[in-house]
Amino acid sequence: MATALDELLPQVVFIGGCTTGLFLTDDFTKEQVRYTDDVDLIVNVGSYFDWTQLSERLGQLGFRDSMEQEVICTKMLGPLKVDFMPDNADILGFSNRWYHDAMATARDFTLTEAITIKLVEPVYFVATKLEAYLGRGNGDALSSHDIEDLINIFDGRAEIVAEVNAVDGELRDFIRIQLQALLDDANFEYAVQSATGNNSARESLIFERIEACL
Repeated sequence: MATALDELLPQVVFIGGCTTGLFLTDDFTKEQVRYTDDVDLIVNVGSYFDWTQLSERLGQLGFRDSMEQEVICTKMLGPLKVDFMPDNADILGFSNRWYHDAMATARDFTLTEAITIKLVEPVYFVATKLEAYLGRGNGDALSSHDIEDLINIFDGRAEIVAEVNAVDGELRDFIRIQLQALLDDANFEYAVQSATGNNSARESLIFERIEACL
């Protein structure tokens, strides 16, 4: 999919469930990560006109509007669903409060010798997932893919504790408050049990890492 973006590739930032495995440093957790058939990308567009120009170029590159998807930012590349999400809520009427900063701080990530993508920093992956859960999770941690991705990060990336604790200000406060809210939710414990296959050692590790971020 990255190659299909052509000259647009350096202008988009990869985020969402499709990137979860890229953050993991634990081989066991990598094997457990769910497969997702959709790709989420953040794009910077200054106006709706810029959005229409981007959409036109994507069409030239083979991305098609989906007749089955209600979200205007969704394109199809063959069977693959790709969401191009503006970092500015004014463009399409929705966004994620952390997309702008996530895009501004994104780093290069080498997929292959020939392909390098822009990838959000792990701490912004956490923040965007927490924000997404607030917006669409309906308080149901057990069935939320956002929470599942979040659990995988705390399970499979030991570095996430230091990364979260290294930030401050509004970002730090938001992550701390939302993680505490999850710990106070009984359904979150069930979500952790489900994600780990009732592996008590990994459950303990996940809770230990989350609590270390408070």
